[in-house]
Amino acid sequence: MSLPALQAFVSSAAADEQLRQKLHAATGLDDVVDLASSHGHDFSKATLLRAHAEAISKAPDHKLEAINSWGDALMHAFGASDKD
Repeated sequence: MSLPALQAFVSSAAADEQLRQKLHAATGLDDVVDLASSHGHDFSKATLLRAHAEAISKAPDHKLEAINSWGDALMHAFGASDKD
């Protein structure tokens, strides 16, 4: 249930198109945590929310406006987004 596990999952998703598509299809926190766990990356919803909140609090509005899914939000928060 750690930040390194979350970061490793995001890195995996950035490198794997199929995993990234599944992440983009996530409809909520449970989906993200379950998907990560099924790929060997265990972290809690609390870890996800804290890290995500910290990362997006520093993002400019125009980048946040481009986010359309939990997958987009997570990828953006950890610098793995293809959105500008």
